[in-house]
Amino acid sequence: MINQFNNLVQYSYQFYEKLLKLKLIYPNVINEDLPKITGKSIYIDDINPKNVVYLHVVRSPIARGIIKSISKPQNALLTLTWDDVKAYMPVRADPETLKQSKIVKMPILADGRVNFVGQPVLAFVVEDRYKTEDVAEEVSIDYDELKPIIDIEQAMNSEDEIHPGVKRNISVDMLLEGGDLSAKRKAEVIISRKINQTRIVSNPMEPKGIIAYWDGEYLNIYGSFQSAFRIKNDIREVLDIPPEKIKVYSAFNVGGGFGNKVPAHPEYVIAAIASIKLGKPVKWIETRFEHLKNPTMGRGVLSEVKMYATRQGEILGIEGYIANDLGAYNYTINPTTPAFIARLLTGPYRMRFASIRAYGVFTNLPPTGPYRGAGRPEAALIHETLVEDLAEELGIDPIEIRRKNLIGDEGYITPLGVKIDPAGYEEVLNEAEKYYRKAKEMYKDKGVALIIFTDIIRLSPGEGARVRIEKGKIKIYVGTGPHGQAHGDTFAKIASEILGIPEDYIEVITNNTDGVKEGIGSFGSRSATIGGSAVIEACKQLLNKINLPVEKALRELDGVEAEVFYKADDIFAPGAHVAVVDLDKETGFVKVIDYYAVDDVGKVLIREEVEGQIVGGVLQGVSQVLWEQAPYDDNGNPLFSSIADCGVPTAVEASYKVKVNEVEFPSNLPVKSRGVGEAGTTGALPAVFLALEKIAKRKFSKTPILPWEII
Repeated sequence: MINQFNNLVQYSYQFYEKLLKLKLIYPNVINEDLPKITGKSIYIDDINPKNVVYLHVVRSPIARGIIKSISKPQNALLTLTWDDVKAYMPVRADPETLKQSKIVKMPILADGRVNFVGQPVLAFVVEDRYKTEDVAEEVSIDYDELKPIIDIEQAMNSEDEIHPGVKRNISVDMLLEGGDLSAKRKAEVIISRKINQTRIVSNPMEPKGIIAYWDGEYLNIYGSFQSAFRIKNDIREVLDIPPEKIKVYSAFNVGGGFGNKVPAHPEYVIAAIASIKLGKPVKWIETRFEHLKNPTMGRGVLSEVKMYATRQGEILGIEGYIANDLGAYNYTINPTTPAFIARLLTGPYRMRFASIRAYGVFTNLPPTGPYRGAGRPEAALIHETLVEDLAEELGIDPIEIRRKNLIGDEGYITPLGVKIDPAGYEEVLNEAEKYYRKAKEMYKDKGVALIIFTDIIRLSPGEGARVRIEKGKIKIYVGTGPHGQAHGDTFAKIASEILGIPEDYIEVITNNTDGVKEGIGSFGSRSATIGGSAVIEACKQLLNKINLPVEKALRELDGVEAEVFYKADDIFAPGAHVAVVDLDKETGFVKVIDYYAVDDVGKVLIREEVEGQIVGGVLQGVSQVLWEQAPYDDNGNPLFSSIADCGVPTAVEASYKVKVNEVEFPSNLPVKSRGVGEAGTTGALPAVFLALEKIAKRKFSKTPILPWEII
């Protein structure tokens, strides 16, 4: 199977090289995108090893209940229930959060109870993919149904415990305080906002998928992944397999992720168990219907925060709470989400104090986790609505109140101890202001809003890269990998500049555990900056090792390599965005008619890629305000069964123009860039929200804002 996988990958590289000739016809198309747009790229479901068998998962049809009995299918190669696996999914969090919280891990198959619609209860394996539904009809499961809890406030005020011993269903309860708390007494103005950011389904173009194959010596895992190393570590922990016995490879192309494809999921573990038992490759491809009910979902954040200020417009501090709907279980990194959002609530502003209570709350809904922005957009909406309300209350220009309180370019440590590195805060605001003033004149009857934010770029703990001379070429292996981005083009360009050779001599291999000793993955707007820095350092070490011109080394040497794990702390990237929206006051339909994004990218690596990431991110921020949601009825049943039901926009809704302006305030990393993968989403959410409030002339307290809630 490994040979088949490698042959498919090699075919893709050969096809990719042929497509480079199309650059003469399509000069502005990123090389990496050519196989995708011509339909020639390889996804996980294109890989069909010999003797492959198929996994099917039977899921709970109710949101909460006790399993009374299970009748297994007769025509399956293998059937698994809790009694066969008795394992839980891992939870990732810092030691302090784990110590303070009441952690309840999710069983890979229900352990006698079910707690959300779609929870895996039984799994079976068959030889024919198209017989899975027939065999599933042989399964009979009897439940004693219980009343579910589906709302954050309902859960926190209920004596009914979803998990025994977890009072008020609160898993995480942390008080984050810092600065001069007595400054609150100097406040002359107090502004308050309560906002409910409802759940969103993370909807990449390609759902999840995996092939697991135990070959007698190694557990080989192939799939649609954002982090091969995270998948390896999760499976190692659940199954207690030595790490050197697990090999993980991401498919040549990953059709989107948005955070959903970072961790392992129960189906991955089940497929691995099944392969170990059967000695055959086991394949599981998630259907869209399954994906809509599966972990992880995004957002689900309730907040009530006060902002304290003087009459002159000085922001003194903030106080309040955020409550994150964790869903039915602690899952992946969701115990860290409440505190992560809380720490970002001061935004790009100087403040004397902050006091935020951060809750993580269990409900009978699918577990939540990171979704594009992963706390950054949620925090930006909270602090920008407060600042805008403060400007209105004081009668101060909204740009001037932001400028008055902006942290400046020299760096800052927030009251909650977050260290913000120097960046171009003043320039992004000044550039965005120019367009804002022009838009106010041009669109006098529209809603126009400017916001400013700072995105944390998750560089820590670092990333691995290996550079090798092999058969007259440079091969670059990096621990992170693309799920829609241009990692290959980016790393090849960086290496070309350091080594002084054309990109044609460079081949980039990403996101597999054979490539480097240690890697982290693609999330948190990190890959180009931390992965690129690792590539630079590995290239420099290779140059020192060969001590002769690279062109000569390519002819005379083979097998010489250098490997690094480049460590770094997190950095920040500021942005200022302007949204212009129109409103049909008879129907309540909203249309974004213009959008302007100014982002400090540190250094532009590939301009088309920067713009693509920002434009795509903007759409996801817009859609959270206007369309996307994941509603449930009182019994915990999803009121959606398709992408359309979830409010995912089409090209018709995305007809507005995004103007992108890149500010370059170099970071302290070797590559000098800053991440932009989440900037569009972080900016668009508050920008469109506030622009809509301005044209509607009213305040809103939730996302999305639907037409019938406006008129």
